[in-house]
Amino acid sequence: MRKVSLIALMILAPVAVNAAGTYYSGYTSAYQSPQTRYSTQTYAQRQGGYASQYNRTYSAPSYASARYNTGVVPANATATATTQSSGAKKTGFWLDAGITHEMAQWQFEMAQSGSILSYDNVGWNVLDISAGYAFNAGNTTMQIDAGFKYGMQWGESVMYDDDISNGGFLITTWINAADGSEIGDQIGHAMSIGTSQGGNMMGFNVGFGLTDIFKIGNVSITPSVGYRYLKYKLETENNYGLSVDTTACFQVEGSDEIQCDPAIVVNLSDGKQQIIWRDDINGSMDVPGNATSVNTGSTYYYHQPGTSHSYETTWAGPYIALDMDYVINQNNAVNGRIELGFPGYTSVGDQPYRFDWAHPKSVEDEAGMFSAFHFGAGFNWTTAITNSVAFSIGLTYDYYTVGGADAKTYLNMNYYNDWYNMILNSDRWNGDEEAMLNPETGDPTAINIKALEESCPGGVCSTSGEIDSFYKSLGIRVGINAKF
Repeated sequence: MRKVSLIALMILAPVAVNAAGTYYSGYTSAYQSPQTRYSTQTYAQRQGGYASQYNRTYSAPSYASARYNTGVVPANATATATTQSSGAKKTGFWLDAGITHEMAQWQFEMAQSGSILSYDNVGWNVLDISAGYAFNAGNTTMQIDAGFKYGMQWGESVMYDDDISNGGFLITTWINAADGSEIGDQIGHAMSIGTSQGGNMMGFNVGFGLTDIFKIGNVSITPSVGYRYLKYKLETENNYGLSVDTTACFQVEGSDEIQCDPAIVVNLSDGKQQIIWRDDINGSMDVPGNATSVNTGSTYYYHQPGTSHSYETTWAGPYIALDMDYVINQNNAVNGRIELGFPGYTSVGDQPYRFDWAHPKSVEDEAGMFSAFHFGAGFNWTTAITNSVAFSIGLTYDYYTVGGADAKTYLNMNYYNDWYNMILNSDRWNGDEEAMLNPETGDPTAINIKALEESCPGGVCSTSGEIDSFYKSLGIRVGINAKF
């Protein structure tokens, strides 16, 4: 009964974490319990995990026959496992390789700009390789280990860029030219949905631990510290979107429903522009008699068949971990890992927020080391194939999160300068910059461009505490490990 309870504890450990609210029911993954360490035993742990630690003349196939064909375990199997697992630790090299299929989600939310972007159900096929060496240091056995992983995106996933549900972004504030009072804000709302495929990921880790420093019956616990690095790139193609600029918003009487009027701009005969607002009394929108044309500003549909969004994101920093190994018998073992990390976060993006749809580096979000948090967990079942080779299968789980990361937006000021000069040299202003920038009678677009140059020196707009982001993954892994 003790063995069964311990096995159940190891298997249900990740489920208990999920119950706390971190499990992504739509499947999430991205990363083999960050890089193979969740699914690999230390060299010393492997000695308790499969046949190589026992009598070299023992026949693994004959044991399998007795165990599964007759349902009877040889009488000496449990005693041998217990005796051997408590004996002197062994030293040497171990090597592990495996393939993991993971499902993941990555999302970030922008506070002031009112935008949420998410890549959902991202599939990864990941190859990982890790190695380690255990050695004696006095009465203690220590280990060093390192791992590398590379993954490619599997199939297609959905990206959505939502500038609606989080509030939208300020386009401009309209001013009454007569008395300088604010009329109201023009807010941009947009939603786009695209296809993500062809992404890639890469990670590595290095660690140092004290092998089997704690033992409870047949359970050995190895604490370790290390450094972990994860980087992934995701792109969006075939993006469909709708952009709507709104003005007056109101709550529908008797409900929680909110409705907003689209921005309607009137071009007047004197060259000025006027925005039309709903009449609160009768709901009409009266157009001035000297209007020459009416348009709905930036309300339009668009389709981008090529690459519209591209992001390269990195989580990297130190971790502390506990590896647990439970010896079932001389051929089988269960092992698991819990890891807490304190990485930094960097995400460099290229997104289509510009009117000309050009794609230089457009955004960069960053938080220093120890600003983010990582929780990783996983478990494996291993069974001996030969004296020195074992097969393993298991589950992995990762959750990365950061709050209040700083954001930078990179503008192409040549584009805005060209626009500014076009307005300045138009028939209306004829090079009179002072008149064009008059706060009461000047051109609103030119005034906004000039303000943009002042608030974003060199075309770089910086915002502190703008980004909240998370990445989570769930995967199933099969692998082969060997000792030397």
